[in-house]
Amino acid sequence: MLLSTYLKNRLPALLFLLLISYGCMAQAGMKPYEGHWEGLLNHPENFSINVSVKKLGANAYTFQLSSAGKSIQKRFGLSANKFDIKIDSNLAVKGIIGEGQIRLFIRSVQWSYHLVLKQQPGNTYTGRWNILFVPNLKPQFYIDVENTDSTKYEAYIFLGDPRFSGFASGGLTLTSDNIHFRDYRTGLKFSGRILKDAINLQASIAGLPIAAVSLRRSVNDWELTGGNLKIPFDGKTPVDMHDALPVNSLKAAGLDERYLKLMVDSINANKITNTHSVLISRNGKLVYEQYFNGYDEATVHDLRSASKSISSAIVGIAMDKGLLKDTAQKLFGFLPAKYKHAADGDARKQAISIGSLLTMSSGLDAIDFGIDRKSAASEDEYQNSADWLKTVVEAPMINYPGTHANYSSANPYLLGVIVDTVVKYPLDLFIDQNLFEPLGISNYIVFDDPLNRPYFGGGMLLRPRDLLKFGLLYANGGKWQNRQIISKNWVDASFKKYLVLENHNEKNEYGFLWWHYHYNVNGQTINTIEARGAGGQYIFIVPQYHMVVVITSGNFRNRRVWQPEKIMENYILKTAGK
Repeated sequence: MLLSTYLKNRLPALLFLLLISYGCMAQAGMKPYEGHWEGLLNHPENFSINVSVKKLGANAYTFQLSSAGKSIQKRFGLSANKFDIKIDSNLAVKGIIGEGQIRLFIRSVQWSYHLVLKQQPGNTYTGRWNILFVPNLKPQFYIDVENTDSTKYEAYIFLGDPRFSGFASGGLTLTSDNIHFRDYRTGLKFSGRILKDAINLQASIAGLPIAAVSLRRSVNDWELTGGNLKIPFDGKTPVDMHDALPVNSLKAAGLDERYLKLMVDSINANKITNTHSVLISRNGKLVYEQYFNGYDEATVHDLRSASKSISSAIVGIAMDKGLLKDTAQKLFGFLPAKYKHAADGDARKQAISIGSLLTMSSGLDAIDFGIDRKSAASEDEYQNSADWLKTVVEAPMINYPGTHANYSSANPYLLGVIVDTVVKYPLDLFIDQNLFEPLGISNYIVFDDPLNRPYFGGGMLLRPRDLLKFGLLYANGGKWQNRQIISKNWVDASFKKYLVLENHNEKNEYGFLWWHYHYNVNGQTINTIEARGAGGQYIFIVPQYHMVVVITSGNFRNRRVWQPEKIMENYILKTAGK
């Protein structure tokens, strides 16, 4: 893909935008650097950092990060087997010490990384933190500097490895020939110098050096996708990775592989664009697993709003544990006092319930798309405000709660605020203990809101195999390996059809943060329950065929977010439709 096409598409897995304000002197100094720059990271492997915890004595431990021959340490103690450490202003660590392992989160500005440290001899626990969550990172690094005639310039920065989900950087300062900026997702800091014919940068985190790059002017257009690699069809039984996900063959599952071969042919011919993974399970077993466009089983994927269905599960677990009473409980009973005034004298706002938030029917003017005006508390509006909660709860009401459904990320965001008030320890630890650890899921990322709460509106990064486990959990009535993780009553309630999403073209029926849809295949109507996320991130639960399917994609800017639905209709469902 040439740069002109790439910039048009603006794939967020490869791009972050820097918006910098600086004085006239800096503007003049940057004018000669307008254009395209590229270089090679000198040690891309250093983005994977050694992490260790050592027990020193009774309730005395040290936490250590090591990279490029340097390290930082912090001492800490435990409270009920839990700990919370602040490394610097951007980096914090919290975790739980269990039997033979430590499950912890490293929060680095917007992202909280989940890691598992395994116990070693000598009361030491060790693991690795891959900041970019990409194994064997490719070294290509690119910058496109634009708009240097104004008082703000733009610098688009790309990695040559398409598997990284993208930076979100800013705050660049230019002093003489020295530049500094940081990434708000990973916490990486970049500093360096602008030379006559080069831009030299050093990446670091919490003072630890990571990697350096010397950038020179680009001579040719960039090839940023790794080319159109043709992947042959692989219908072999998926590898048993001993991750509690049982496997089986397509033949034993009674699926016709001919349609999957046609699907792979269409992907290779680029008729199906930017597909990253396709996983199919039948009767509870993984029977097909294939990755495309450079992705693999070890790479986490940005789920976007598909993780709203995971948010629904967390609400259900809180209900099961008695932390929440029922879905009739009202939103404003959980909010801090300084926000309660927003419902004064407004009977409709006072009636917003947990149930109306779960069904996108709060009645707030918080519609994300599909209307011809700007909604007061759409996701773009509140995420760009100084106080997300204030912006959402002060939005006007347009309907009585529970009467009209419009897709809105503000609704699950408020559910996250509610659950955070009733969980008496960090919410991400609660999610890990009660959902992901029982499913055998580790090494994932949680996107945090500005108050460091997990963002229930969407933003987890999971591996496709782990996303499939979550789909199988729901397909099996909330049970995993003979353990009831979520009550069957909650799963059944989640899958009911409550209202129609009025702002969506297809007017889908909607459950508790789960979509309903149907497909017409071989003269049959096949009903599905789906988790959906921007760019084409889907879980399909197909009760009629005892199937769960996961598809991840990168169609963020080309209006082909619906493509997984066509893959299901044209290929996957036909494998079982005999």
